[in-house]
Amino acid sequence: MPHEQVQALGEIRSNLNVPIMLDESLASQSDAQKAITGRTCDFFNIRLSKCGGFIPSLRLAQLARQNGLGYQLGCQVGESAILSAAGRHFATSVAGLRYVEGSYDRHLVREALGTTDLTFHRGGRARALTGPGLGINIDPAALERVLVRKEPILG
Repeated sequence: MPHEQVQALGEIRSNLNVPIMLDESLASQSDAQKAITGRTCDFFNIRLSKCGGFIPSLRLAQLARQNGLGYQLGCQVGESAILSAAGRHFATSVAGLRYVEGSYDRHLVREALGTTDLTFHRGGRARALTGPGLGINIDPAALERVLVRKEPILG
């Protein structure tokens, strides 16, 4: 459903006996508030990269929980090891996630940027990551091969 027509889900939802998940139309706290006010969904699909990162995504999960909505961790197609690792940390630290997507590395990424394969295992199982930062190491040569442009950081 186009983003500008998402409010129509309120009427559709009231006529269905199927839960509705807000996905593409959930990118901000404002989108979430509108969905809650308009009673347009039963679930939020929270994607770290689309929803502003870890902290805004935590706020969306909290908002869903406070308003009796379910929530899941979604992923982006072709996400790198960096985003997979961030998702793994979110999944292992946020209570109440109904479903978890992500860590499709070997299945969807042509060239892995991480030195460790983060692909989930049989049954969708994936271990928690440990270590400093996100708990992964980036392969500098792989990163260089996929690099499109370098931008200097001004200090």
